[in-house]
Formats: sequence, structure tokens, C-alpha cells
Amino acid sequence: MQSSKGNDKLGTGCRVVSRAVGDSCPPTCDFLGIDCYAEGTERIFKASRAVGLRNMITEAGKIRSLILTTIEEKRSLRWHERGDLLKNGQLDLEYIGNIVKACESILADGIALPHMWMYSHVYDSRVVDMLGKYIVLYASIHNKEHKEQAIKAGYTLFAWCDTLKVYSPKKPRGKKAVEWKKALPKLAIIDGDKYVTCPEMRRGREEGGVTCTGTKDSIPCNLCVKGLANVLFLNH
Repeated sequence: MQSSKGNDKLGTGCRVVSRAVGDSCPPTCDFLGIDCYAEGTERIFKASRAVGLRNMITEAGKIRSLILTTIEEKRSLRWHERGDLLKNGQLDLEYIGNIVKACESILADGIALPHMWMYSHVYDSRVVDMLGKYIVLYASIHNKEHKEQAIKAGYTLFAWCDTLKVYSPKKPRGKKAVEWKKALPKLAIIDGDKYVTCPEMRRGREEGGVTCTGTKDSIPCNLCVKGLANVLFLNH
């Protein structure tokens, strides 16, 4: 599979895999066709769309090579910065099976897998059953109904996306953004569970700030990378 080395938010300590937006996503996703940054990325950067489409066709051997490269570079692996686990409107079991084969092959060689994490809007027990041994899985949810569906599917970690602006207004531009960040809660209680506000959103990624896996100027968060807690992504 084709991958890249992190980005401004994720940091440089990870590799990133993306799939075609829309083609691999649930049509019910709250972002799709409305306020999806990934769709915007594909519109602006045409090559990213081409990469996502190529990654819709997978082989276990190529996934194995990707994971081994990640290990050699001492990085973690973010699955699906753009895109998700579907193909033609159905769960892409061939793709998921290839990930499992690759992981099992590496483990059989006595090699430990790298830290890998994924957010998904696909609430299907087969995702958890097949991938949960190898990848930290977050159910991307927007409301209590989504959470209930994800729990039934077996998810235990949740990324609450505040698209309804319950916990913060939309991020302003310019100088007002600084005050916006200062007012963000470190922790929120949602439906009885604790959610840590994404530290990168709250503290920023500028020098001395936070990114998911760190850079020369920022410290690594690792909250989601290692599945340490539920996370709250504020409307932005």
C-alpha cells in the first residue's frame, strides 16, 4: 500500500495510510458531503485522490511490507487518515483479511507489531473481531445513538466528534483562536464517560505544542496511538 510520513497534525513519528473518500466511507457519515476535510483535500490535491483509489486494491504482501517499513523506521502507523473500511457500500472483508494476514505473518516471524491506530464510522462487530488484536480501534461517533451502535459492535474506545457544537463553538480565525483554545475543557463527561479533549486541538502544534506522534518542535501525545482514553474532537 502507498503511505506517507505523517503530517503537521500527526507529527513525524508515524506513517499514514489513506483510502478513497466516499468510496470507502459509510454514506451516513456526518461529515461526508457537508464538512469533510478529507473530501476537500482530495479536491485540492488531485494526487491524493489517486493514491486513495490505488489503496482500495490491496495485497497481504504489500501490507506486510508497509508494516515492516514502519517497524524499521521506528514509527507508528495511522490507518485511514482519509477514508474507511468499506468498498462498494459493503465491509471490505478482503482488505481486512489482508491486514490480518500481514499482521499474523509478522508475528509468526517473532517480530512485534508497531503501535497502530484507526478511527472508523463503521460500526460492525467484524471490524472489532478481526482487527482489534492488532490495531487500536476508535469508533468515530457524533451522538448517543452512534455510541450505542458502536458498543453493540464491540468497540470500547470512542472518538466523539462535536459536530453539534455542544462543547465548543466553531473555531474562530485569527487572534480569537488563541482565546478559543484557552477556553477548551481538558476533560468532558459525555453520556457518563470521560473524554479527553484532543491535546493538539487544545494546545496547538506550534513550537512547544503537541502532535499525535511528535516532531522536533512538538511533544508526542500518544493518547490515541496507544488507546489510553476516549477522545473528544471539537468542532473546528
